[in-house]
Amino acid sequence: MVRLIAVIADRFGIQVAEKVAAQAVPALGTAGGALINTLFIDHFQDVARGHFIVRRLERRYGKEAVHAVYMAL
Repeated sequence: MVRLIAVIADRFGIQVAEKVAAQAVPALGTAGGALINTLFIDHFQDVARGHFIVRRLERRYGKEAVHAVYMAL
């Protein structure tokens, strides 16, 4: 009985492994897409935060003064 199970497992082992790998591809794609989206969101939120900080400084001190300090850096 054990030998029969071993023979069946050997025969179908590759097919089962291929099926599991094929089913894992969409999950890996989903995880990769979520990671990329998170990185883009973080990046653009940082850019937006910097943009609005500069706008607030321009309203307070004037566009020319902020630009002059930026160019001095």
